[in-house]
Amino acid sequence: MGQKLPWRIVAEWITEGEACIRSVEKVYAAGVTKFQEYLIGELAGIGKSLVLDGKVQSSLFDEHWYHEALVHPIMIAHECPKNVLIIGGGEGATAREVLKHKCVEQVVMVDIDAELIELAKKYLPEWHQGAFDNEKLKLVLDDGRKFLSATDMKFDIVILDLVDPMEGGPAALLYTLEFYRLVSRVLKPGGAMVTQASSPILTPRVYATIRNTIASVFNITRPYITYVRSYNGVWGFVAASNSIDPSNLSPDTVDKLIKERIRGELRFYDGITHQWMFTLPKPIRSILDSHNDVATDSNPIYVPV
Repeated sequence: MGQKLPWRIVAEWITEGEACIRSVEKVYAAGVTKFQEYLIGELAGIGKSLVLDGKVQSSLFDEHWYHEALVHPIMIAHECPKNVLIIGGGEGATAREVLKHKCVEQVVMVDIDAELIELAKKYLPEWHQGAFDNEKLKLVLDDGRKFLSATDMKFDIVILDLVDPMEGGPAALLYTLEFYRLVSRVLKPGGAMVTQASSPILTPRVYATIRNTIASVFNITRPYITYVRSYNGVWGFVAASNSIDPSNLSPDTVDKLIKERIRGELRFYDGITHQWMFTLPKPIRSILDSHNDVATDSNPIYVPV
């Protein structure tokens, strides 16, 4: 007889035919906001975690692998990012990493889910580490796309820390050509953007389409990867600019810039890691070469599950 399953589990579909099942060892909070279902609890193997709409969004086990990979490559590549826009990032960890940069004067964080942010403030202090109380942070409770359409503000860096594009989800139209044109509109000359871009292994068409769509707007588009166990494997990002190429930075240059410009501890990111993330293995390069789709508002891309 097999082992009896725990009374509560998180069963996360990772492809149309595969799922990852983790037992829930403790629940801190669970419910439904105006926009999404949430669970904050202790999951087997990865510890304290945030689960949204049945998908693990972040775990204490390896959130730094994701957040440091998202933030620092493009921030280090910019000569001195003073004004930074974050769309999404409700746990506060992206803001935490941005605020480590000495150049930063203001961070505007736009998130649509006010209730989830309050939950993060209460239950996820290991993630935000007081970032919500930093005087440099301005929190805007709004739809990210509406904010981009209406604002007159300009930014050195735009960071898109979004949930995956799911049909009917809050980020469904935040991966399209029209959206990235709005991002480009709010960038200062010499500015740059970065987005999470799903998994090049589990959802290869989504990853390639996000890269292709961004490349239709910006002159320089650089896909890169890291490994996130909580996301069941390799995870992808795309950085873009009309003038900045983070993939050109040597390990020694990155380490020098970290020493000069970042205060506080980095647990994942350094010069060697930077070089590794932009050195895509042959199968992922082949995936990018074999897809030419571009996502639009009338024909968006969705993760299949």
